[in-house]
Amino acid sequence: MSKKLLTYLIMLAVGFTFLILAIILDFPEKVKWLFLGIAVVLNVTSAIAAMKIGLREMKPTK
Repeated sequence: MSKKLLTYLIMLAVGFTFLILAIILDFPEKVKWLFLGIAVVLNVTSAIAAMKIGLREMKPTK
């Protein structure tokens, strides 16, 4: 597994953790929205980057 892919998977796990914490725990509104914002940014960024890496590796070589 490449180092970049591992980094993106860790980002995805951290983003998912922030999302679960924001939903389950009772934080003040500002902290909840901060956690949700961080979760969205991390999850979207890592998912798009991981898909690009996967597509690049699936591309047939000539």
